Amino acid sequence: MKSISDRHADTSELEKAIDNLVCKLYQLTYDEVKIIDPEFEITEQEYTAIKIE
Repeated sequence: MKSISDRHADTSELEKAIDNLVCKLYQLTYDEVKIIDPEFEITEQEYTAIKIE
């Protein structure tokens, strides 16, 4: 059983990683991602480097 502290854990980094993978799965370009999310935090080079195996 999970403790109360686990339910309130900061999952923001995992959520960002999942968002990045979803964008790659849909084959969105960096420019398209920036239109959807103008505050997208990674660089175009970092986004391009994400590989789905």
